[in-house]
Amino acid sequence: MRTIEAMLREELCQLKRIKEDVTRALSKAPGGTLRIRSNNGKEEYYYRNATNSNPSEHTPNGRYMKKSEFQLVKRIAQRDYDEAVLRFTEERIKAIERFLKVYDRTSLKRLYQDTNPYRKGLISAPVVSDEEFVKQWQAAEYKGKGFEDDENLIFTEKGERVRSKSEKIIADKLYALGIPYRYEYPLILDGNVKVYPDFTILKMPEREDVYLEHFGMMDHPEYVEKVLYKLNTYERNGIYPGVNLFITYETGAKPLNTRSLDGVIKKLFC
Repeated sequence: MRTIEAMLREELCQLKRIKEDVTRALSKAPGGTLRIRSNNGKEEYYYRNATNSNPSEHTPNGRYMKKSEFQLVKRIAQRDYDEAVLRFTEERIKAIERFLKVYDRTSLKRLYQDTNPYRKGLISAPVVSDEEFVKQWQAAEYKGKGFEDDENLIFTEKGERVRSKSEKIIADKLYALGIPYRYEYPLILDGNVKVYPDFTILKMPEREDVYLEHFGMMDHPEYVEKVLYKLNTYERNGIYPGVNLFITYETGAKPLNTRSLDGVIKKLFC
């Protein structure tokens, strides 16, 4: 279940991206002001810009804009709207950050986190801190899929063995960002079907498991058939692409798109 905190942090992330995009657009926006009036039910546009040399643009009513200038009309209108978006976005970011500050200060997770370490072993907490939850999640012991004798020896920065250079790239990026994950952690689905997702990722603060699969031989028809079967199996068990399953892929001619990978991680963790 998604918490209020998770939803607000996701919105905060989206708002900050909007702010960046709008700020970038405003840096390229035209100057001047736009006045719109109706004349017999038809819109007329007037442009005023005191910095230009045209005297008609210095008047209160401004200069009448021709049809050929409609793109400028749209750009000014968009600029005015973007300025309002920026004001509202900044105000909402401040409001959410103020709320989250109080929300975090009164959180039961925070209470456990701030408890004297000597007392933690003496109490039973209804909610442990995020740090403790991650620590417990990462401490889980499991047996992965195993490797054949002729498979390449590829190790991640974390020191674990993976099957391909692309999986190493993914693992190293998650590790560098401090994102908790398990490599090929067994997942039991309906019908006692066992699968090994390439990466089981702990999504915080929701404390939910999501999955990332890298499909590395998409130019091989037999491999693609196995991929489709695996995806159908996931969907029958409530694991859906773009919701709690994320996918990267490659072929011999087109290797892993690291920008696509960054997009997946950004969507998951802002």
